[in-house]
Amino acid sequence: MFPTSKTILLTAASASLALAQAAVADDLDKGRNNKGNPYVAGDMHNHNTCTDGSVAAGYSIDRSVGKGAAAAGGNNFNLDWFTLGNHGGSGNRDCRFSDSSANIPGQTTTTWDQTLGKAIDGITISSLKGTPNGTGSNAKMWRWQSIQEIEYPTIVNRTPMYDKVLIEGLEWIAPGHEHVDVAVITGQNPRRGGNADKMAEFEYRFDRADTDAIGPIAEGSENQLWSGKDNVNNSGTAGHQKALEGIKWLQAKHPLQSYVIPTHTERQGPFDPSGTKGYNIEHFRDFNNAGPTVAFGIESPGHFAEGGLTGGSGSYGTGAVGGGTYGMSGIYTAKVGGLWDGMLGEGRNFFIFVSSDWHSRGAGGARDSFTTADFIPGEYTRLYVPNGGRFSAQSVVDGMRSGNSYSVNADLIGPDMVFRARARGDDWKNMGETLVVRPGDQVTVEMEMTVPEKNNSPYSFNNPLLEQVGIKQPLNKPLLDHVDLITGKITGVIAPGANGYAVPNAGGTAGAAVVYNPTATIARQIPATKMHREHRDGRSVRLRFTTTFTAGNTPFYIRARGTNIPVGTPNVTDTAGNPVLDANNAQVSCADPACPAHLETVGGVKKVTHDVQAWSNVWFYGNPIFIRPEGSPKLLVETNADLARRLGHRADNDHGHDHDHNH
Repeated sequence: MFPTSKTILLTAASASLALAQAAVADDLDKGRNNKGNPYVAGDMHNHNTCTDGSVAAGYSIDRSVGKGAAAAGGNNFNLDWFTLGNHGGSGNRDCRFSDSSANIPGQTTTTWDQTLGKAIDGITISSLKGTPNGTGSNAKMWRWQSIQEIEYPTIVNRTPMYDKVLIEGLEWIAPGHEHVDVAVITGQNPRRGGNADKMAEFEYRFDRADTDAIGPIAEGSENQLWSGKDNVNNSGTAGHQKALEGIKWLQAKHPLQSYVIPTHTERQGPFDPSGTKGYNIEHFRDFNNAGPTVAFGIESPGHFAEGGLTGGSGSYGTGAVGGGTYGMSGIYTAKVGGLWDGMLGEGRNFFIFVSSDWHSRGAGGARDSFTTADFIPGEYTRLYVPNGGRFSAQSVVDGMRSGNSYSVNADLIGPDMVFRARARGDDWKNMGETLVVRPGDQVTVEMEMTVPEKNNSPYSFNNPLLEQVGIKQPLNKPLLDHVDLITGKITGVIAPGANGYAVPNAGGTAGAAVVYNPTATIARQIPATKMHREHRDGRSVRLRFTTTFTAGNTPFYIRARGTNIPVGTPNVTDTAGNPVLDANNAQVSCADPACPAHLETVGGVKKVTHDVQAWSNVWFYGNPIFIRPEGSPKLLVETNADLARRLGHRADNDHGHDHDHNH
């Protein structure tokens, strides 16, 4: 049922149509296989006018999951699943409307004081609840209320329109830190109503920007529904402990129906013990320890078109850990031997994800083809999770938790990647899984991927970063240059308080020099020219290769990344093929007459900045496969996967239904 605090208004005709469409969509959902692809694409981090985005909640869904051209102009991007993920805290704008800055016909900045009591998009908000927060046009709605009464009802109303999975989430402003992507799907069942109460409760209890002291009130009484909130410990070390309490709350109450993924983790520099910024490796270890089935990775930065003459892609300035982005990723992900490899070197279930972090298009409006800030979800980034016969919100969470996912920028590869390993004719193991071998076994690694005919770039002129090395490659048709297979030894979990658990000095550009796993290396570099090539329909190209590794006595992992950039490309990659600081891309001129006017210039010469930089410098990342010698102790990734299986079996036995029942 919907929360009683909300009013949903539908005409009889529209209600009948919605029910009919829902029935058709359910039938389709039961039998469909998302075009037969093994993976489906989505986005879990984006914003609308409920907080600091530029477009309405419904508009963000329409542009992200719709097909073809948008009614008001611009392209839609046909994602298979989509999570609304606004900041916690509060906002004064009615997010059924886009902001004037989005430049959408008929839409203008609208505040809550203008719309209280009015039925808009089938939703009526009668009052702003909780502790009063501002007056007049600055009167703010607490985020928990907008989750319950605006965003989730918008998802419910949109679901019959699309054969897609829509989820209500949150960009958690974490106590003691910066931002974290969170979703709690318990109760969410938009095809049949449902609610996002548990998502709202998490935000109210644990978001440091939500200082409401009241929350929802039980109907017919003055009793708080969510009592016992800590509104004090939001900064520094005490704030980190509150963040851990939030993760423990999810682990205890929603261990299979939630995720906690810190995002743009390097952006604000290292952790400040008395402030509210940054993460060091010990904080990710703490998160994973506190939430073994909910806190299992980090996310790339988003804001991919913000890069200017001095850097800034991902909104990373020189004060970020690493001093900026590297191949549109933070240093924690991009550096071989860096923080990600450090976590994998412990055998942790710690995976990499990508999302748009869409707020606005900067100098452009929402319908413009160019951007100096963010891309619309699905336009540039795609997070691929496993497809299933009945794909659901639970499928998204399960797929992310499994590690069997990969992240792609600019559609460098498509939804049918294969990355797997086996030995002695055993069953194949996919990303996130562990292959048990005998020392001396030959481990066969197989990889396949399709390079699509084109991507969503509005630009067809040649990539200026590649023209430096004599390659003519249109920005809307990136081609894979090579794949790196990166390996590292697994030496076991470091205990809290033990030497090396905490690494506090990782700030600024010096953070690029910190090595967390010295055994990590590019073990194989396979040029696309050496892969088996199959042309499909005269448009896309299917690439395939196999290689082998010899297992030893020490567990290890294999992860994959790929790019359109050759090894040693000036201002882009080093002699090993690693991405260099992206600020260097702006040293390269964009000389084609079609180079757009919004690029930054030096002496009147356009430079590779903003969206041209993003479309030029393209990468994908696959999550790791773990290899363990038989007879050795299980890795933490295995132990935590076993825990998830036990919890799943227990839930099935307790409730007598499968996970799709509530979703």
